[in-house]
Amino acid sequence: MIDLTKANHHLWKEIMEEDAGDIRRCFNCGTCVSGCPAAEAETPLMIRRLVRMVLLGLEEKLLEDGTPWMCVTCTACEEMCPMGVKPFEVGLAIRRWQTRKDETYIPLSTTEVFQTGHTQPVEKVGELRRSLGLPEIPPTIAKFTELLKKFQAMLRETEIVKNNDYMFKE
Repeated sequence: MIDLTKANHHLWKEIMEEDAGDIRRCFNCGTCVSGCPAAEAETPLMIRRLVRMVLLGLEEKLLEDGTPWMCVTCTACEEMCPMGVKPFEVGLAIRRWQTRKDETYIPLSTTEVFQTGHTQPVEKVGELRRSLGLPEIPPTIAKFTELLKKFQAMLRETEIVKNNDYMFKE
């Protein structure tokens, strides 16, 4: 049983930003999960579960959750959300919040993000995206290799990469 007496009832305000949509509009329909390639991962990304954790104020549990970093940034969830919640932005907001709360936090997927621009191999979900009526390759860094090089150059200037350069190889 979840003890809500220790919940941070203002957590959603702390995590979410103005342009990220209204997280309170989520009614947990699961549409965001149905088209999410990371929902098929060994440790699945379930944005709707994360939304509930945020809305319930489960700060400690959310801080320990590594699944927001499983997102492949394909934005299929945003294309599909019937309520305009912007699930992708929710995931990014949770990531930013986690790193603000613990400056030593280095998610396991950070090196994969550096190498590919994504946390999961987006090229493997082309058939799924086609079946959903979406372009085979999402309009992200996966489609634009020259942008990946610029992205990596930008990341090399960050403290996390500078201080842990042994983890970040091209």
